[in-house]
Amino acid sequence: MTDLTFSSGFVQAREKGAVLHLTLDRADKLNAMTASMYQDLTRAVNHLAERDDLHVLLLTGNGRAWCAGNDIGDFLNADPASRDNGTLSPAMVLVHALMALDKPVVIGVQGNATGIGTTLLLHADLVVAADDARFQTAFINLGLVPEAGSSLLLPALIGRQNANRLLLAGDTLTAQEAERCGLVAYRVTPDELEPAAQALAQRLAEKSPAAMAMTKQLLRQSETAIKTQIEKESVLFAERMFSEDTRERFAGFLKGGK
Repeated sequence: MTDLTFSSGFVQAREKGAVLHLTLDRADKLNAMTASMYQDLTRAVNHLAERDDLHVLLLTGNGRAWCAGNDIGDFLNADPASRDNGTLSPAMVLVHALMALDKPVVIGVQGNATGIGTTLLLHADLVVAADDARFQTAFINLGLVPEAGSSLLLPALIGRQNANRLLLAGDTLTAQEAERCGLVAYRVTPDELEPAAQALAQRLAEKSPAAMAMTKQLLRQSETAIKTQIEKESVLFAERMFSEDTRERFAGFLKGGK
């Protein structure tokens, strides 16, 4: 067991060998993320960074979805002043923590991977997807813009046309499409997902921590460019989030509209 303490009630943590396994546990809401969940995850990432005996982070979600994005109710209840003076949202604080982590991050994805459920994958090292996984950024459908550096990272990773399918057309990628374009590394059956992700995390944990950290540093793209893009995205995201148009879309979404 880990000595981590969380406040959201929707994140579980356990240690297995040198792996810290975090599980999103809000299955009735398809693991939609709240501010307190982001804060719990950030606390765990920082905890992992300080532990010499933990070498790998594994992220999974309980239930039929990995993560259905940000909780729309949280968006509606957000205080406009919370984004003043360039303050990062809890979600982007988590992204920055993942970017700074010199230990490998594995994410297992089943069902919906929507919004941050997809863009968070861009800050993982290896993604294992079940055949039933579906990837959609959905920002454009809610009158929002990309976040988490996805407007920079997605075209570089999966190509401009595939990125535009997600960010402009609002398309959904199947697990097969996501594997083919490089958004995920491995594709398995739903029953195989949990053991496959755990086995991969354990395999990484057995490798040299020093070599792993150095390799991540060599592979890492320019943090300056990504952070600059996140800042640009965050300003526009906040502008759109508090616009009348987008808030009407949020309200419609909560009422079951499209």
